[in-house]
Amino acid sequence: MYASSRRVYPIIARVAASALTLALAACQTPAQKPGVQLPVTDSASGPSRSAAVQLLHTAETLPAPQRDKQRLQAAAILYELGDKQTAKQAVVTISPEQLDDTLYAQYARVYGGLLAADDEFFRALDLATAPRLDHVWTQLPRETALPLRDLRADLWGLLGDLDSAIAERRQIADLAQTEEAIADNNDGFWQLLTQLPSSELQTRAAESVDRQMRGWYQLALLGRDTQADISSQLTALSRWRQQWPGHSASIHPPQALQLLEQLASRRAERIALLLPLTGPLGSAGRAIRDGFMAAHYTALNAGAPTPTVMVYDTGTAQPFEEIYQSAVDAGAQAIVGPLDKGKVANLLATEKLPVPTLALNYGDEGRLTGDLVQFGLAIEDEARQVAQHAYRQGHRQAMILAADASWGQRGAEAFQEEWQRLGGSVSISRSFRDSSKFSQLISDALLIPDSKSREAALRRRLAAPLEFTPRRRGDVDMLFLVAQPQQARQINPMLTFYYANDLPVYATSHVFDGNIDPNRDRDINGIRFTALPWLFENDNLTKRNIEQQASPAPAFARLYALGADAFRLYPRIPMLRQFPQQRVHGLTGALSLSADGRIVREQIWARIDKGKPVPVTTVVEPVLPSPESLELSGNSEAF
Repeated sequence: MYASSRRVYPIIARVAASALTLALAACQTPAQKPGVQLPVTDSASGPSRSAAVQLLHTAETLPAPQRDKQRLQAAAILYELGDKQTAKQAVVTISPEQLDDTLYAQYARVYGGLLAADDEFFRALDLATAPRLDHVWTQLPRETALPLRDLRADLWGLLGDLDSAIAERRQIADLAQTEEAIADNNDGFWQLLTQLPSSELQTRAAESVDRQMRGWYQLALLGRDTQADISSQLTALSRWRQQWPGHSASIHPPQALQLLEQLASRRAERIALLLPLTGPLGSAGRAIRDGFMAAHYTALNAGAPTPTVMVYDTGTAQPFEEIYQSAVDAGAQAIVGPLDKGKVANLLATEKLPVPTLALNYGDEGRLTGDLVQFGLAIEDEARQVAQHAYRQGHRQAMILAADASWGQRGAEAFQEEWQRLGGSVSISRSFRDSSKFSQLISDALLIPDSKSREAALRRRLAAPLEFTPRRRGDVDMLFLVAQPQQARQINPMLTFYYANDLPVYATSHVFDGNIDPNRDRDINGIRFTALPWLFENDNLTKRNIEQQASPAPAFARLYALGADAFRLYPRIPMLRQFPQQRVHGLTGALSLSADGRIVREQIWARIDKGKPVPVTTVVEPVLPSPESLELSGNSEAF
């Protein structure tokens, strides 16, 4: 259902396809002892499971390295057929040191794919990037090197090392020859490059000495343009093609760009914006409206065809159903809103809506029909993204510290649900308020008093001088922090004070308030958080106009961003329905559509460095348990 979960699927699918190619080729020229008859398969249907099992049985009669080669053939077949458990049982019996370089590359891509399917991403990447491969790429057959490089690129991208993944895609570009391989790699390029902030893409486009990559960076800027409407993007794409006629992406454009012309022909001419402009939600509704209209006027001033926008106030006493029907009667071909959660529930209860509707909040359930899409700034999306990212980084035992407010508790619950679904465990979860004694909170959560008590007991037993340094609990390897900036500035230093400076801290975007102040925010140095792209899109014309005209407080900036993204999102929903892997890159994140009609946001990763937020484009080192943590895991039987 979630965007990042869907990103794993291409890895598995591509490796399975390449595994079948390997298996078919291997079955045509098997290594065998005289007198051993290998199974014959129907070339139309491909190898069967029984054929693979027979290969495994006969492999036991062969000498090394033929035995391992045949096991590899069988594992490739079994993996492609979906029998991953038996495939893994087969591949783990292989001695990779007995394989020549070509066979090792095949082994790395099959076993690496199996490990990736089990969420063992670092182990898979270790196989696919083994040092023995460094000097043999030119010797590997194209059909072996290409899928292995593809696996490496997917793994690096999944783990957040965008730079390595982009470099690998560049290598694949020189290898790919078939239409399918080139198109697949170009889609991979697009997915990676459009994750970079526009400022980063502009810098790379200006500084890159690789002409192909300069073209890619410039093209990705079109995809990251969070202010352009479809017509403006089509015009910019046409100019790009004239400038780069021989570029791979000009000949084989990414799928998302191929859809622009279709979307332009379906554009609504009249839309209605249904928001609370008065009443309790009036300030939020006005911020969203102003963000929406800022994006509208940016497109209009650029000369793009823009729809007529009709604005309705849902904050009055008039029943929402009447307001909605009034918009339809006035000719609205699409509706954006409402914001109120209760009114979204009313839409969900309606059997069929007369026009496509983009609600700006989430109800308690999804909707499988195509008439309603729900879009908002749910903290649950960020919490799930943190869980997925931290798990891929190798963490397994989490500590949760969350603000004792509805948003904080929702974030903590969403993280814990996703974390446990992935296979992680939560060792401790604590809530706090602004009035909390943070020193005591952190000390108790890390079991520092228990460590001191054990030291006192030992000192009494030994009756001798004793050097003592308290130790934090050993059954946590990461902290998920759901906090406002002023709370985080008190919590983060306490982690160092209580001997947990080695504990990685992951947070939601709420940890940074949007105002850059290095002196104040040095207390949250090192925290990694999911950031709204708004934070780094300083050259975005829509954002600049909003800041100049409204000077929104940081708490409202995200609502302006939501409104701007709603303008850009609603005409692109048909693309997201047709191609679930595609994403719309906006000021609130990379937006994808789940099967039940919910927009899922994936924000960019940032960290606080010297008191300032910086985007993260490289992966951190994998988590390797220390001897101490192995001894302490699950208990605190140490100082």
